Amino acid sequence: MARRRSQFFLWTCLVFVALAPEAWSQARGLYQQTPYKGQEIGKLTGDVYYARMDDYVSAFMVTNDGIILVEPIGAEMATWLKGELATRFKVPVKYVIYSHHHWDHGSGASVYADTARIIGHEAMMKRLAMPAPETALPQNVRMQDTNGNGRIEASEAQGNIKTQFGLYDANRDGVLSGAEVTRGPLAFVVPPDLTYTDRVTITLGGKRVEVLPRPIAHADDNTIVRFVDGSNVLFASDWITVRRVPFGGDVATKDELALVKTVEGLEFEHFVCSHGMLGKKADVLANIRYREELRAAVAKAIAAGQTLEQAQASVTMDAYKDWEFYEQQRPANVAGTYRALTAGR
Repeated sequence: MARRRSQFFLWTCLVFVALAPEAWSQARGLYQQTPYKGQEIGKLTGDVYYARMDDYVSAFMVTNDGIILVEPIGAEMATWLKGELATRFKVPVKYVIYSHHHWDHGSGASVYADTARIIGHEAMMKRLAMPAPETALPQNVRMQDTNGNGRIEASEAQGNIKTQFGLYDANRDGVLSGAEVTRGPLAFVVPPDLTYTDRVTITLGGKRVEVLPRPIAHADDNTIVRFVDGSNVLFASDWITVRRVPFGGDVATKDELALVKTVEGLEFEHFVCSHGMLGKKADVLANIRYREELRAAVAKAIAAGQTLEQAQASVTMDAYKDWEFYEQQRPANVAGTYRALTAGR
């Protein structure tokens, strides 16, 4: 199914966890804040369930031999969910599948390391690797290094660096090196010990789960997961949302739209996005339709000679006004699509 890492690699992962205990993990307040609040577990269909912490959602399948879980969502969620699963189902988590490397999705997997193998796309390894020690601070944060020593102390940090300081500080020494800042806020995301590059199938307790790579602009290690036997549940993180305007500017580019449309051909009924509300396949089709209509509307505005600002005003996507984040994300969607369609002109 996947390449097993060397014993040395596994040992170093365990040492990393020992040096970075989950007690130092992210405060829940750092996670995306929306009207969704609380922790809960709910049944989707068959032996597949969802688990929620505020705006964040994971999914898992229960079998007689153990549980297959997608998305750890941080130490607080993982610790709570691990206890709930043990109480309710009396079987351990045997596999944890990463959707991608971003800290708010991948942190917390080490909570399950005593019983579970951690699975991630091979591309995660380079994302989680620490750059060379001599790596300089990125240009966009050098102004924070007010004493000029090539590092950022907690007292110097500003903006996201200040808010997420502990997530950057991988060696817990209280200062951020250029390597730590360049790597990003990934101090609590442990590397997978099983990796893959192509579609793989996990079989546990006679039930199958498909792990499907879908590298996208948002994350080149992006993965979707389909729970197969008796369930037909699909999980996708971040990029396909339910009645929520997609984030960013690349949502209707030719390549991105083609990747989203590959999901349309998969067999599933229930759909779980890592954020927001639960959905069905019809919601995925609606997400695709939004992107197609956005691209067509922006192309029409360009053909009419509209500037970017004029297109942002005219392409209102009125049919989607009741979707979450409409006001915040529609202008960014239009701008990104406009730039993609006019690139090279």
